[in-house]
Amino acid sequence: MPLPRRAALAVAAALLVAVAVAAPRAAGQSADPDRWTACAAGTVEECAGGGGGAARRELWGSQYISYDAMSRGRVPCSYRGASYYNCRPGGPANPYSRGCSHITRCRG
Repeated sequence: MPLPRRAALAVAAALLVAVAVAAPRAAGQSADPDRWTACAAGTVEECAGGGGGAARRELWGSQYISYDAMSRGRVPCSYRGASYYNCRPGGPANPYSRGCSHITRCRG
């Protein structure tokens, strides 16, 4: 028993919308314009791979974390016991106690 015309038209329209929505994702594209804006200043390799380059530039531009601080295994301030934000020797860096990690080279 064939579907009525309106039902067939509704099914065809739903399939068309589903294909139109899925097509950009299948091609590796994103509908997010911010991603493309962030990639505009990077290399083709960074943008095509969706790699960390774009994410690093977004973090760098937000003024909350320095670009150099994102380097693996690097301590932001080399003075032992100094604050990361006020990198000068002397004075208490952390008035409270927190755990040690390998990168801060503390003994605990």
